[in-house]
Amino acid sequence: MLQSQRWLVLGIAVLAGVGMAACGDEEPGPPAGPEAPPATSVTATTNVDTVTVSWTTVTGADSFRVELDGGRSTLTASGGATDTQVLFTSAEGIKDDVTYTAVVYATGEGGETRSENAPTVLTDFFPWDEHFWTSLHATGMGKQTFYNTAPNGGFEKSTGVPYMDLSCKSCHEPQAGGCVTHCHDVAKPGLGAEVDATLTGACGDCHSRQKAEAFVHGYSDVHRDAGMDCMECHTMEDVHGDGTPYVSMLEDGAIDARCEDCHTSLESNSYHSIHSSTVDCSACHIQSVVTCYNCHFETELALDVKKPYGQFKDWVFLMNYRGKVHAANFQSVVDVDDESILAMAPFYAHTVAEDAVECNDCHGNAALQEYFDENDGVIDVVWWNGTGLSYMKGRIPVTPELTGTMKFAVVQLNQPGGSVWSHVGDSVDEIQIVYGSPLTAEQMAKLKDPK
Repeated sequence: MLQSQRWLVLGIAVLAGVGMAACGDEEPGPPAGPEAPPATSVTATTNVDTVTVSWTTVTGADSFRVELDGGRSTLTASGGATDTQVLFTSAEGIKDDVTYTAVVYATGEGGETRSENAPTVLTDFFPWDEHFWTSLHATGMGKQTFYNTAPNGGFEKSTGVPYMDLSCKSCHEPQAGGCVTHCHDVAKPGLGAEVDATLTGACGDCHSRQKAEAFVHGYSDVHRDAGMDCMECHTMEDVHGDGTPYVSMLEDGAIDARCEDCHTSLESNSYHSIHSSTVDCSACHIQSVVTCYNCHFETELALDVKKPYGQFKDWVFLMNYRGKVHAANFQSVVDVDDESILAMAPFYAHTVAEDAVECNDCHGNAALQEYFDENDGVIDVVWWNGTGLSYMKGRIPVTPELTGTMKFAVVQLNQPGGSVWSHVGDSVDEIQIVYGSPLTAEQMAKLKDPK
């Protein structure tokens, strides 16, 4: 081979080798970008006219986009990198009785990722129609709890008559008609529905004792006198229930209204500094409870009419309830076999006054003097005076021993619905307490001496 040819072949080989090497190496592509953030987990809840959408935090998310799909419309909201919740209200377009689906998109530099789930909620702007069926207004259980033999040994164990055979159930029974029966004009009132929540309106139709305080006996009340109606203290849960089937308004959680809800700070004075930790507001600021005394049971059975001896006033009983001394009241009955029973319980009368008592109204009063000094440990609360009943007034302690130390005279009608009452005993056979407890011996001793 000629020398020139050898160099040509070698050159071609070299070039071929260079070309083969170039074909074997892939050129590097653009650097990989950031990934989209992972999917978040979502929960959604509704309460009256709101929907709350919550989600879990995820790495790489700079913001979140929330969609609430109601079928015909989709509502949107946004959240920052550290946000985990947004609230949609009727102002943002939430509608009643709509099923909403919630989706949250996690957005980052690499894009956005749809949430791993999409929960649904059904809005109900007036949920109390559902709660109502567990409320005391619907079940009527308050009266039955004290009357029934089981579990509390109430009036029924003496009378032997089932509760549902009594006319009491006209107010205290399950309300088959629901909302429209007593308070509302429609079966399913909506958000913003109003009633006349005063003693001359819907509330007074059933709460006759409170009505009597104001209009029969003429007691003032600082709240009523200021023009306040019942719903300015009581909550929707008080009236319509909160979903828990309470058996008495005295059960913890059944009534939300508390003096402290409005009176957040106590006026600085010696009374409050001494008593506020051990004495409930009711014990000092209630002027009187009103008691329907000695209901005649035979009249209840025969005529479906309540026939008490009368309404007694200008007294307040004191017992322990929720760790404090509380105002109390009672109901009494005589059964067909002349057995008598009295049911005593904490009670909040609507006769509130700023200056309802002075120190000696509780300490060293007539009841305490009888108990300690004059009557061998007995308080004559109600007694037969020869022609009728007389009774003690003022603050009356519920004694530790109860029956036998608190004497309540008993009378009986000559016939159902009659008008002649006869004296049949100087004290009831039994005093029943289901909620609360009597004062202790130590508390009685503290009340003995004037302060």
